Amino acid sequence: MKKIAFYVEGQTEQFFINKLLIEIAGKKNIEIELQKFQGVGRPVKSIYPKTTAQPQDPQHFALIFDCVGDGGVKSRILQDAGSLFNQGYSEVVGLRDLYPLLLTDLSRFENELNYGTVRNERTIIPPLPNGTSIVIAVREIEDWFLAECYHYGYISTSLVLDSTQIANLGFNPCSDDLTLRVGSAAHDLKTVYELARETYKKTKNKIERTVECLDYTNLYINIRYRISKLNELITKIDNFLT
Repeated sequence: MKKIAFYVEGQTEQFFINKLLIEIAGKKNIEIELQKFQGVGRPVKSIYPKTTAQPQDPQHFALIFDCVGDGGVKSRILQDAGSLFNQGYSEVVGLRDLYPLLLTDLSRFENELNYGTVRNERTIIPPLPNGTSIVIAVREIEDWFLAECYHYGYISTSLVLDSTQIANLGFNPCSDDLTLRVGSAAHDLKTVYELARETYKKTKNKIERTVECLDYTNLYINIRYRISKLNELITKIDNFLT
């Protein structure tokens, strides 16, 4: 059985990757386990999402860790990668946001994540080990949700994003380059939902509502080519499932 591990910064990313894996692989063809770190040491809490895999003789297994904060993603990977590879995992993938850093910081940030941080010829933070990588959601993962415009009608039938609603927003999530916007993508998503008197919060119910409403066919066929980092993540999943 092929095995992959994901280390993500929060519940939003964890639920999204869980659902994305199920949609791409098929719920009968992959086994998925979600765990959450609490403090130091090993994860002590298992997470049960709304949509779960129902494997029947699966050939693939995915373990998705919620690191409870962006700062824990790389440190947990550095700590666990050797043990995971010894257990037969073929790849370890991290996912974290860029926000509140600016887009102009992306190259430097990615370079330090991949190759480590050196100060005065001393390695402060080591590089990522072979077989591991970290995908950066520029701004936040909610930009991927913003761009998937088919899901708005499932949030509310009055959320149609016509010319009037787009004018009230001041931006068009269906066509603009969202990575160029300033501020939080989660706040932008909340602003869109508020057009229909709905809201978006970093709570389990609200996160899962959005994750369940997303059109994964649209994400897979279209949106990934608008958003390079989403494409990077989906490509890694495709390669794992091949």
